[in-house]
Amino acid sequence: MGRPVNGSWQTTTLHVDGRGRSACFVYPHRTPVFEVAAGNAVMKVTLHANRVDEASVTFARELAEQARTFAEEVERLHKGQIRRDSRQATDPATPGKAA
Repeated sequence: MGRPVNGSWQTTTLHVDGRGRSACFVYPHRTPVFEVAAGNAVMKVTLHANRVDEASVTFARELAEQARTFAEEVERLHKGQIRRDSRQATDPATPGKAA
């Protein structure tokens, strides 16, 4: 990430509450379009339509790796939450439960 930024830039946060969706649209003679959506908001990641260079390949690989890291972290947190919920359901000393 720490590369200098040239040209236009923008930061956008897309809050996805579990009902988000993602898709990759591929075309025979142009670069793919990667889409992430939540509700009525859609973010699309595109490259120059006719030019793919080594930097494009590097970016695509970084995107895939970071998406994989994101998924692994969400899975880790979800497993921990399931364990906590399971322990609370079986613990008679849990507040709000009759002993």
